[in-house]
Amino acid sequence: MLIYFVKRVLGIIPTLLFVLLFLFSLIYLLPGDPASVMLGPRATPAMVESLNKRLGLDQPVYLRLGYYIWGIMHGDLGESVWSSHSVSSLIMSALPHTIVLTISSMGLAAFLGIILGALTAIHGKTLIDHLGTVLSLIAVSVPDYVAACLLLLVFAVHLGLFPVLGGGEVGNIVDQIHHLILPIIALALGWLGYIARLVRDTTLEILDMDYIKVMRSFGAPMKYIAYKYALKNAIIPVVATIGLGVGKLLGGAVFVEMIFNRPGIGKLIIDAVFARDLPVVQGGVLVAALLFILANLAADLSYAYFDPRIRYE
Repeated sequence: MLIYFVKRVLGIIPTLLFVLLFLFSLIYLLPGDPASVMLGPRATPAMVESLNKRLGLDQPVYLRLGYYIWGIMHGDLGESVWSSHSVSSLIMSALPHTIVLTISSMGLAAFLGIILGALTAIHGKTLIDHLGTVLSLIAVSVPDYVAACLLLLVFAVHLGLFPVLGGGEVGNIVDQIHHLILPIIALALGWLGYIARLVRDTTLEILDMDYIKVMRSFGAPMKYIAYKYALKNAIIPVVATIGLGVGKLLGGAVFVEMIFNRPGIGKLIIDAVFARDLPVVQGGVLVAALLFILANLAADLSYAYFDPRIRYE
């Protein structure tokens, strides 16, 4: 397991280097002078020169790349062009909101998806199976932003059961949870249906194996076999799905945070794009990519823990 862990950790280094180089090159992909693009058409030559010095754009590329990597290694992601706040502080204030939203959504999707998938598999070819299949297909088919808009329109605007916008009062946990319920549901629906289908198909495949048939021939109850043996093995691929899903949910969280006007790293990046605040965009995308990589690494390690054959191969 230690060797497998070391290999997987070393395997993410090239990906991180590629992300760093891509983000560093963003400033050179802008048409025209980067400082002029960020400041807009009304910028004076003095303002452009000042921003070039502030961002180090007047230095050679190799020096800027060295300073860029050195700053990232020390947690320095630069400063915002407009607010002069450090990018690290802006990200650290927004990141907890996105992490709570993402983990809560995946937790809800995994919990309900496993239950729904197990029920439909155990009650195969019955009304429960057909109803569960239809519900999971509907959940998979609805995009995150569509679900967010529908939930906002029905439960917040028309029924008034939940707040319309915002992340809740700072320091008030109950109010923050109240603001969090609809975004969690909107973000979890798609993965709930996917996990339910995955658990159902995997459980049915396991229930059709020879050792399960032998146990059933000895009179073991179907529910005992399903929960004790089939479901335990069916959850293994769900572990890998959860790791991939956390990374995917980070992308979906951008739309959900914008629709519900929630503070988060997704909204921070989008606002920075519209404001042409390139340092914030670079820092936000870097942190989002790092979270995606770490989520997939955790999925690989947990998958190898549950299935030792992965380590041996």
